[in-house]
Amino acid sequence: MGKILSSAHVHTTFCDGKTPAGEMASKAYEMGFVSLGFTSHAAQTFDPGYCIEPLREKDYIKEILDIKNEYKGRMAVYLGIERDLYSCSDPSDYEYFIASVHYFEKPDGTYVGIDADSLELQKYVNEYCGGDGLEMAKRYFSLVRDYVIETKPAIIGHFDLVRYNNTKLKLYDEDSAIYRNMALESLRAMAETNALLEVNTGGIGRGYMTSPYPAVFLLKEWKAWGGEVIVNSDCHNASLLDAGYKQAEEILLSLGYDHAVRLSSDPEKGMWERFCLK
Repeated sequence: MGKILSSAHVHTTFCDGKTPAGEMASKAYEMGFVSLGFTSHAAQTFDPGYCIEPLREKDYIKEILDIKNEYKGRMAVYLGIERDLYSCSDPSDYEYFIASVHYFEKPDGTYVGIDADSLELQKYVNEYCGGDGLEMAKRYFSLVRDYVIETKPAIIGHFDLVRYNNTKLKLYDEDSAIYRNMALESLRAMAETNALLEVNTGGIGRGYMTSPYPAVFLLKEWKAWGGEVIVNSDCHNASLLDAGYKQAEEILLSLGYDHAVRLSSDPEKGMWERFCLK
């Protein structure tokens, strides 16, 4: 695990996670984590199996605050939320939020998951993007850009999530100049928000990706722009709390990063702290 010893992005049985919040905290403490941030998928009016039920949001807040108090002085615990563009949750109820885009809204008011069923996404591309995967990617990056600029979150979640189904569907060439330029233009527009760019290792842990989000070329430019990164496991199962961290560290070091950011080990000194990667 190296020096990261934290994740500001974990999911529990309050949403689509597999581990109860208490067990997640216990495992993190056992592993020597200095901090842990809970970020269940925020309530929304559709796809209920994926997110917190709106009527359980208060229960989620209470349980995480109880865990925070339980570990006070031993491991810093934070109340966060992963808020999708189409969520109905109020981010001001939380200590921080991760801004993510998981859906496209269709003209009829229904939604298709970007990282969900690949056949449904292919159908969306065929019907609404003229069969053009690059047009789909352009729409995605535009949504992420506008959402982050408008809301100014603490963290930009898995920025290039469109890679998830592209590995199966081959909707576009990830090495093409057109794709890379649209992704870079979107990311560059977010640099002024001072949000942390998440190096998300969740796909490695769950076995569907061989590298973190975002791609190396994006991390390289983010550094050149003076941006800060945070490594998160996007963990849905406590056994994978640090999955992919070693690989993430190696990538960052290879790009010249000498530090990253994590949730602070001492909340009295602030919510975020830098730590050395070397």
